[in-house]
Amino acid sequence: MPREIENIEMSPRFSGEIAGKNPRPATWRVAEEVPVVLLYGGEQFGVMMLSPADIEDFAIGFSLTEGIISTPEEISDVRIEQVADGIMVNVIVPEEAVKLSETRMRSVPGRSSCGLCGAQSLEAAMPRPPIASGLVPTPEMALKALAGLAAKQSINKQNFSMHAAALCSTRGEILLLREDVGRHNALDKLCGAMARAGLSSKDGFLVLTSRFSVELAQKAAAMRFAFVASISAPTALALRVANQAKMRIATQGGNELMVFGD
Repeated sequence: MPREIENIEMSPRFSGEIAGKNPRPATWRVAEEVPVVLLYGGEQFGVMMLSPADIEDFAIGFSLTEGIISTPEEISDVRIEQVADGIMVNVIVPEEAVKLSETRMRSVPGRSSCGLCGAQSLEAAMPRPPIASGLVPTPEMALKALAGLAAKQSINKQNFSMHAAALCSTRGEILLLREDVGRHNALDKLCGAMARAGLSSKDGFLVLTSRFSVELAQKAAAMRFAFVASISAPTALALRVANQAKMRIATQGGNELMVFGD
């Protein structure tokens, strides 16, 4: 099966009009998103809305952050097929993982804005997170990483609509970055890319372009990050999850960094 999706433009052009005192025709490059049917061992898990790039990274990362597998080695293949209305992704995993995926199956299509949509119970939506074991940067290096995000977002430079998740070194350098119209999708893609590159939270800390919401807290905790810096402020529930995981959360306020947690 193909690994890359062909003939889907990431930032298609749409026509419109500049409104105001001097109205005039204009075109704008907008973010693409497509439905992705996710299967485990041929059994449908759910339908997600994704930007059509780094699909294999997403499949691996989602499987890890959702706890369907414990290690990327459990995946023997990721079969990606472009179909008429979207993309089909069949993740080949052991039978035990297929059965586990059935207990966590999404009952409604997953939206690009909500990583918990479709969870079938409160227990499934709010599992207790693992304890963090990653690296913690200085405030100066966290601010440096936040400042460097925009320059590394190649797709966002086209359409101004993409979220990003990045692994950064304690020197504030961006080691790996993934983008998606959905903030949690970007993090899943980063998780998969890290797994494929042999990287982990022991190699750095996490930086996000979005607010730090609860589904991001859960996924960051699953990745064992000890420090997360986000451009927007966290939610209260996200901070409670982060505290359970012993994960420090930072948000930028001007030239300063507000850090939550011990």
